[in-house]
Amino acid sequence: MDTQGNVAMLRKAFAEWHDSKASDVGMWEKYMTEDLCMRSLGRGQYGLDFSCARDGRAEMWKYLEDLTSAFEMEHWTLKDTIAQDDRVVGIGACAWTHKGTGKRVETPIIIICRFRDGMICEYDEYYDTAAVSAVTS
Repeated sequence: MDTQGNVAMLRKAFAEWHDSKASDVGMWEKYMTEDLCMRSLGRGQYGLDFSCARDGRAEMWKYLEDLTSAFEMEHWTLKDTIAQDDRVVGIGACAWTHKGTGKRVETPIIIICRFRDGMICEYDEYYDTAAVSAVTS
């Protein structure tokens, strides 16, 4: 798949994620490789247990399970993309409510994805970890 095809795939995936409000985590299977490498700025620290590094689709399912067990999605909005070769950077914002505290957080988010054969094989996310951590207690 070419660069613009990767952009289209990323936009489609995040539109579906947003529309499902994170209730259909299985939708990610058609967008990510079996050997997906996933990293999050939180790195499993600061009360953000869900955010530890994950390798492979089985661990990605655990990430999604941990995230959606702790938080309810309000929105995940992909605003812009920047792409070159097999990499697509997504710039957006997301809002979640922590299920335990009822506190809401909205944060800018940057994702950097590398594609292989039209599927995401590397996923890195960057967001306001202090703001997300603050709603967990």
